[in-house]
Amino acid sequence: MSRVTLEQVIEEAKSLTPEEQRQLREALDTEAHSVEQAERDRLASSIRGKYANMLTSSEEFAARKAEEIALEDRR
Repeated sequence: MSRVTLEQVIEEAKSLTPEEQRQLREALDTEAHSVEQAERDRLASSIRGKYANMLTSSEEFAARKAEEIALEDRR
């Protein structure tokens, strides 16, 4: 957005009634939250994709225990 356009928007916002300004703030806050949430979702998805085959420590522990039990059962 160019500087002139931004200044025009600010001037227009100043001419709004207090209720309209409140509604504008809420709309901008909602939009900012949506953008932030989309970025967090994208990052989480990227990380999940990168580490999809990695086990968590509890999963690793459970897998080791299952292997140990299987070995003991074969004896």
